[in-house]
Amino acid sequence: MRWPRGVRETGLALLVAAAVILPLSTIESPQLLRILETQALDLRFRLRGPEAPSNDVAVVLVDDRSLAALGRWPLSRRLFAKAIAAIDGAGAKVIVFDLLFAEPQPALPAAARDNARAAAERLTDPQDAALRAALEKLAADDPDADLARAIHDSGKVLLPLAFSFGGAREAESPAYLADQVYQAFDQSPVEPVFPLQPRSLVMPIASLAAAAAGLGHVNISYDRDGAPRYDYLALPFNGDFVPSLPVRAVAAYYGVPWGSVGLSLGAGVRIGGLRVPTDPAMRLVVNYRGPRGTIPTYSFVDLINGRILPEQLAGRVVVVGASVLGLADTNPAPFNNTPLPGSERMADIIDSMITSDFIRENPPPWPVVTIAAVVLLAGLTGAAIAFAPSRAALLVSGVPIALAPLLIWAGVTQIAFAHGLWLPLVNPLIALVAASLSVLSFRYGFIDQQRRRIQIAFRHYLAPDLVNQLADNSQRLRLGGETRMISVMFSDIRGFTSISETFKSNPEGLSRLINRGFLTPMTGLIMSRRGTIDKYMGDCIMAFWNAPLDDRDHADHACAAALAMQHELDQINRVLEQEAKLEGRVFHPIAIGIGINSGECVVGNMGSNERFAYTAMGDAVNLASRLEGQTKTYHVNIILGEATRAAAPSWAAVELDLIAVKGKQEAVHIYALLGDDELARSPDFVAYAAMHDRMLACYRLQDWAGAKAALARCGSGYPALAGFYELYAERIAHFEESPPDPKWDGVFVSETK
Repeated sequence: MRWPRGVRETGLALLVAAAVILPLSTIESPQLLRILETQALDLRFRLRGPEAPSNDVAVVLVDDRSLAALGRWPLSRRLFAKAIAAIDGAGAKVIVFDLLFAEPQPALPAAARDNARAAAERLTDPQDAALRAALEKLAADDPDADLARAIHDSGKVLLPLAFSFGGAREAESPAYLADQVYQAFDQSPVEPVFPLQPRSLVMPIASLAAAAAGLGHVNISYDRDGAPRYDYLALPFNGDFVPSLPVRAVAAYYGVPWGSVGLSLGAGVRIGGLRVPTDPAMRLVVNYRGPRGTIPTYSFVDLINGRILPEQLAGRVVVVGASVLGLADTNPAPFNNTPLPGSERMADIIDSMITSDFIRENPPPWPVVTIAAVVLLAGLTGAAIAFAPSRAALLVSGVPIALAPLLIWAGVTQIAFAHGLWLPLVNPLIALVAASLSVLSFRYGFIDQQRRRIQIAFRHYLAPDLVNQLADNSQRLRLGGETRMISVMFSDIRGFTSISETFKSNPEGLSRLINRGFLTPMTGLIMSRRGTIDKYMGDCIMAFWNAPLDDRDHADHACAAALAMQHELDQINRVLEQEAKLEGRVFHPIAIGIGINSGECVVGNMGSNERFAYTAMGDAVNLASRLEGQTKTYHVNIILGEATRAAAPSWAAVELDLIAVKGKQEAVHIYALLGDDELARSPDFVAYAAMHDRMLACYRLQDWAGAKAALARCGSGYPALAGFYELYAERIAHFEESPPDPKWDGVFVSETK
């Protein structure tokens, strides 16, 4: 059974696309494909561009400038206590520390502090006030206690904790962790998976943890290319589920009691009326707002020194972190090569939660929709390739046709990304490329054998465009044609007999002159202006326009080709003159006459069943041939028929005569083509053409005196038509002696071809 054209290609594309996309969508991607997909995600961020963050988050960083002013790292915790007071005073809603205070800060031993306190109490003399104050300061030297007090007094400070995924498993969790894990659980619609299994816990020191308003983990999960793209909103530990610090921050921002925050394993987190979606591993894709500095960021030293305005922190979640040289808390981000501080990454997560601006990675039902869309695109591609010209499908049309579904899918993924949806790009592109290549190979390897046979058989005889049309439509290889409006050109060398006599002893030289010196360059000029070479008849060229390919401006292109041919003669004659001198023969410059006419003709394959040729037939063809012959009579190079002049009115041309050519009863106006539209618009030519028309009008009205007066002015105004004006001078002289009939209509009846 022979399947119809298009059905085979469409079916093949569907099968190949399905065979590729289904396995890639159901198994874990190989590392290379995963890296390509994540790089494509980064590109989507860059194409989207930075997004303006909300006014709900700010970042305060201990930077190199802070260390230069306040001391080396780690800074005294008294400075952090002072920072809490400053942020509180500015009216911040939540204070989030992205600094893990896992060990006590060194201070004086307790015994030394007690001794200093006792000594201060014994100093009662006012003269010892300075010493007493110094001893009291030593007695109170406990930075951790100062920070714990500031945290407790604020009541809005959240601290981080961290998990370790190696080493021995921690048997029991600290007692105070019980209040920090998820307390409420919602129904889980999917089976959760937890690829990360923490084994031990790193907590803030007990006094700080007890004083904090809440704790959350700050672990970062890196993708296969080493970039962090997710935040785990919940991690399992010893039978509980520990929230991430951004979840605690958003809950505190909205004033939602921690016990009311609901965890739906494998689906997301509910914070009051806000639902934060995740994948089954409880991961939230980080919606980066932009490059470093997109979230309002301030220096820690400016906070300590009171250089940050209260309104810059009021009502916000303020993330306090560090980004100093040598501190490894920066990570790659999608927008540029500048690493992003971890604290700003956390601020991005918090901001996207507060604004409900999430990115979801191919959630249901999108995997099924993606597969269906890719298979459908592949099928449409197969159908498009099936109806494209085969050779062009491989070399020209095949490229845009094959690229089109790739660009379409890339555009779909970018639009989806702008609406918070991360659809896969790499796997669908692989499936579409495989489908396109399969169909192209099928077309070229099997379906196009007949086309290639036609091309090989006809490429030496027909114009390339015609060969391609015949190859695409082999049914055209039969007798018959179609009626089309075309412009026909005949071009012939004048005085060819005299030229050929100089080659009596060198017929090969004559052949070289005609083929290489004349026909080749003239053919190139015609075909470069969309002309079709019909045939060569010795030194004569027949060509036409608007067949087989449509050409709305066929008359204009024929005129342009004729003028280019006349201009090319100068170069041809210079070369031929040099050759004649080298060969010691008389040089006869080549001159050509060109006739162009337009009209309806039958165009197609004409001939016998055994041999036929693509040609044009009709009255317009015959008239074009007669016009070429009349160039000798009127002493001009190019003659246009009336229909051609009407179809190409912008060219510089003047009327020659109203003539009835040999073999025709009906008279037609004929014109001499003199130049392009720029010449036609020139004032000198406009004035000349008006005088020329006046001469013809007087001539046809038998006003011989007026005709001679206009003729005298025309002859001096346009020397190129001197021979033409001599012809009219002879006619006028003849009619003055032998006037025509009073009813004479001015028609000249030609007796020669």
